[in-house]
Amino acid sequence: MDIRRLRLWESRNATVLTNDLIQVVLEDQGGMVLELSALLSQGGRINAHLVPYYRGTGTSVFSDENAEFWKTSPYLYQKAGSYFSFPNYGPAYDAVQGAQDQSGFTSSSYWMVERYGTDPEFGGVWLMSMVRNRKEHYHVRKIDMLLPNHPVHYTAVFITNNGSEDMLANTAWNNEIGSPFLESGCVLNASAQSWRTGPEESPPGIASRLQPNVQFDDWRKAPLKQGGTVDLTEVSPPIGKTDFISGAIPRLSNLGWSSVINPRQQMVYFTFFPGPQALGEGEIGLNFNNFLFDYGGRTETPWTLYPGGMSQQYSLNCGSGTNKFYTGTKEASASDTLFDADTTVTVRAGETRSLYYATAFAPYDNNRIGGNFYTVEQVVEGILLKRTKSYAFIPADSVFHCIKTLAKRIMSAD
Repeated sequence: MDIRRLRLWESRNATVLTNDLIQVVLEDQGGMVLELSALLSQGGRINAHLVPYYRGTGTSVFSDENAEFWKTSPYLYQKAGSYFSFPNYGPAYDAVQGAQDQSGFTSSSYWMVERYGTDPEFGGVWLMSMVRNRKEHYHVRKIDMLLPNHPVHYTAVFITNNGSEDMLANTAWNNEIGSPFLESGCVLNASAQSWRTGPEESPPGIASRLQPNVQFDDWRKAPLKQGGTVDLTEVSPPIGKTDFISGAIPRLSNLGWSSVINPRQQMVYFTFFPGPQALGEGEIGLNFNNFLFDYGGRTETPWTLYPGGMSQQYSLNCGSGTNKFYTGTKEASASDTLFDADTTVTVRAGETRSLYYATAFAPYDNNRIGGNFYTVEQVVEGILLKRTKSYAFIPADSVFHCIKTLAKRIMSAD
């Protein structure tokens, strides 16, 4: 187990957390998890996360002489890997209280590292950081943790509303996967059982292949604009299209999850979080699995080298959130629902609410799992991905006991 601070570029710093199985590189800028890497059975390491070619290395987009390339968006300037979106999950817009950042203030801002160290009780390493919005009177504190012998990055988030009015927000985790882990032939899975496409061109500026505003239960038969269906559980090669879908987490589930399997590499990327039935007092639930299939359907910068050019990005975002597609909070209200699940979160004045999320990245032995699994089971020592008589086992704390205990201890000491 190891944790250390690292300078990436001038004024761009990160924290490296390592155990025997995985390594996490977490940048202060945007709280971006640039690397979640694991050992390959053939030797070497592989990073599951996308680090886009266009990602900036300067202090900020506003100090970059080519700022217009990123549409002066701090989020696009530093976007990579896994990150947390709050309070807006969608395009930037101007509100009464001020400008709302694209994909949230948390992914556009600098996270101040407060403390980090090793945990004597569980033997893990941890980092506590915070981002504060003084104008809107809220702050978000985050604890990242690795445990011995777990190929899992655990995260706890605490959102505090210091204002005098209730706060309406979206909250979402983004997990952007890229090559060399992501390639055609990968297979997808998720806990959602009903799916829906969003409005036309959502996100804005995409060329999509799916019918907009359509509900379907089997995402292996998603309806196409031109007629027919497509199996979205199979990752396609670059096709010049980008699509976004959301699926509802079953209301009676104890665990929400999503996965990406690379059968050729025999590696699985698995995200998980407490389901609606497992939420504790004050905890925020993630009501939807979100998939952004970015298979080359963007023609504007920074995805292209020039406006109207060929997309340079091939990626998949397999996140989860409480959101209404990628439309943001501009037109949202507390009564908004999708599949009878809330699309917004309310943090009341003076209240602190928590959220727990984890991402595993690990090899598996049984090659039949490469054809996908049918069920997910929580067991005492971890998570089982089962396919009839075959299974893959991920050592994990699926109820988040360790990070909840750690958070209570270190935050009460402040």
